[in-house]
Amino acid sequence: MEPEFKRFILFRGGRAYFKEDVLEEPELVLDVDEHEILDFVRRYGASKVRQTSSGLWVYDETLYKQLVVYATALSTMKDKSALRLLKLAEVVRSLDEYSLHFWFAEIIWRYRRGRYWSSPLVSIPRVAKAFRVMYGVDE
Repeated sequence: MEPEFKRFILFRGGRAYFKEDVLEEPELVLDVDEHEILDFVRRYGASKVRQTSSGLWVYDETLYKQLVVYATALSTMKDKSALRLLKLAEVVRSLDEYSLHFWFAEIIWRYRRGRYWSSPLVSIPRVAKAFRVMYGVDE
């Protein structure tokens, strides 16, 4: 029997900590506003999450990957107009399973690599910019 998927996103100090469990080390830390992530969840996956006072439990793997990609692209955007946020959300939601997994894996790998060999402050924004340019969010 396959174990139930369950991940936690902790919101603290203007950052989102993407974790496998509450007490685990984060697999990704991004400077992103809690309300921007919650807006995405309310619009596209409210039934697959449970909100707590400190964060969000996500019970769907696809939604979790979408949140990682969305938050990464969002974390480096300077112009966060409603139109651009909507376009970004639609692009992330329209990704097929293979593309979604590719971007998720690339982000996590770059973050882990950056913690030990270079700065995630350099590698994560490069991935985010590449994603936004490739899918037409940035023109």
